[in-house]
This record gives sequence, C-alpha cells and structure tokens, in this order.
Amino acid sequence: MQPVRRSAGRAARTTSPERGLAQRLPFVVFLAASIGLLMFSKIYPGLNEQVQGTLIDVAAPVVDVLGEPVAVVRGFGVTVADTLGGAQKVEGLRAENERLRRWRDVALRLDGENAQLRALMRVSEETRIPAIATRVVSDPGGPFVRAILLDAGVGKGVRKFQPVMDESGVVGRIVTVGRQSSRALLLTDLNSRIPVFIRRTGDRGILVGDNTDRPKLAYLPMQSSAKVGDEVFTSGDGGIFPAKLPVGVVDFVDGPTVRVKLAAELSRLDFVNVLAYEPLEKPEQSPAAQATDALPPAPAVAAEAPGTPLRGHVTPAEPVQPSPSLYGAPRAAPDAAGHVPPGDAPGTPAGAGAEGAAALPAEPADSPDETPPPSPGGT
Repeated sequence: MQPVRRSAGRAARTTSPERGLAQRLPFVVFLAASIGLLMFSKIYPGLNEQVQGTLIDVAAPVVDVLGEPVAVVRGFGVTVADTLGGAQKVEGLRAENERLRRWRDVALRLDGENAQLRALMRVSEETRIPAIATRVVSDPGGPFVRAILLDAGVGKGVRKFQPVMDESGVVGRIVTVGRQSSRALLLTDLNSRIPVFIRRTGDRGILVGDNTDRPKLAYLPMQSSAKVGDEVFTSGDGGIFPAKLPVGVVDFVDGPTVRVKLAAELSRLDFVNVLAYEPLEKPEQSPAAQATDALPPAPAVAAEAPGTPLRGHVTPAEPVQPSPSLYGAPRAAPDAAGHVPPGDAPGTPAGAGAEGAAALPAEPADSPDETPPPSPGGT
C-alpha cells in the first residue's frame, strides 16, 4: 500500500507543476530577503544598527514571556530527577557523615594528646631536667601492686630509680627497666617511700603509700602545724628525687595522721615524663674514693743483717753532734806545779777529758762571728 501511495504522490507533483513552485517560493523569498538585508547593512550601517536595536527591544519581552514556561518545565524536570535520585544521595550523605564523625574523633584525640605533650614539655622546661616522653600502656589497677607499664626502656635512655611525672606532678619512680619497656612504681603503692616537705612550714617527712588514693605523711616533727591545703613537694633528701617537684596538697589532718591528695590523676594516665635525673652517688662509691682504696699497701720491714740499710727506706743520717760552747767551762784552779787538768782546758766541755778535747773539731782562729776564748793569763 505504501509504494502505491508514494508513486501516486510523485505522479501528482509531476502532473501539477504549479503546486511544486508554490512550495519552493517561500525559500526563494527568504533567500532574496536575506541577500537584500545583507546588502542594505553594508550600504547603510547606521540605519541597520537602529533597526537591530528596535527589533531586540520588541523581541526581548516576547522571548522572556515565552521562556518562563520553559524554565518552569526545566525546574520541574530537575526536581523530579532529584526526587528519583534522593535515596542514593541520602546514602551518600550518611556515609560522608560517618566518615566526618570518625575524623572528628581522631581530631579530638590528637588535640588531647597534643595538649598533654605540650604540658609535659612545659614541665620539662620548668624543672630544667631532660625528660623522656612515653605512653602508658597499662592501667594502675590491681589488688596489691600499684604500678604502670611504660612504652620506653633502655633503648630510649630510661634508667632505674628515675622519677616519673605527668603534667600535674610526681607519679612514681622506675623500678624495673627492659630493652623496650619499663615499670614504674606509683606513689600509692605499699612499697613506695619518697622524701617530701611542706612548703608553708618547711616540715620534712616521708610520703608513705598504703594502696589508697591518699598516701600519708610519716615522720613529721612533733610540733608540725600542717593543715588542709598545704602544698607538698619533694625535698631531694637521699638524692633519688630532684628537689621541689610538685607532689600534691594536704587533704586530711587528724592529729598525727596527715594524708595527701596527689596532684597527678593516677587513674587517667596516658602520657608521662621520665626525668633523666642521675641519683647522687655516695662518697664511698665515687671514683676518687675507689682510686684511694686501690693504692698498694706499704712494704713490710724485713730484718736485715747489721750494717745493711733497709730496702724501701731512707738510711737515717748520722747523729748530730752538739756544737761546742763559745766560752767554754769555767777554768779549774792550777795545781801546786802550775798545771791545768786536761779536761778543764779552755774551750773544752767540762768532764770531756783528753778524748773529748781531741774529738771536737778545730775552730778557725780568725772567725769574725765568734768571740775567742779568754787566754789563760788574761784578766
């Protein structure tokens, strides 16, 4: 049926040439108008611009009015598309919200760690002691032992007996050290003993742990006037802890019983500082004392033959003879023949005799510093 219709249409156009010319006439008219307008715009450019402006002014409101339904239809299509894809968008927003919430938790945790590390750095700067910042990897819970495990050992410079602090005050001290970890004994442990003093009164004592949250002060003076609110610091006695590290405040006073509330929150430890403080050595343990003790003993005196000098000793000098008297002894009276006894000769010590006179050295006659003895016949 369709081929027959097409053949009939061709036959109709062929049999009626006027109808075909009428169909081509609009095209020819528009083409001629376009060429005429082009030539007119080249010949009269100013008039052409005025005509274009007038046509734009007339056509703009018409286009605007005709564009409103198009914009409404387009917005309706967007709304329908959003409605159809709303489920997928909701799922995407839920996933993004969950991801942002996780990042928020990470940011809050990092902010807290940053604040703690900054506080630890401030403590290290205030004490002027090098510190090793480390993480606490276990809680202080336990029925008998109050201790924490630290993520630092010998490899990071941790040594036994070094003090441990957080940003608020003293936590305890290192008691066991490994290659990559260490254990710190808390102030509340039953075996903990540290020397402290009360800042207001200056009274010194020992902070004794008893497995409670409030260790007690022992060995305070009998006239101690400690009261609630007094600050407690390390005294440095014994050389294990540095002096003036914050410990806490007096929280309870009942006669001789004084308890301290610690400045450090031991149940919420996350990061701590291990102070690289070297304990003072005792004098007998110093290298100087060990060097003195290592000196060899003095050699023993051995018996030698008479006349042989002792080995290892200086031979004593000859005994010093007494110097003769410058004036001599009083002269004895001569006998009946006019002779003087030899022992009483001038310049000879009394009772020396001839041997004594011969043993004395000869004295120079012209010595200017000595007064010559009186002559036998002199007056």
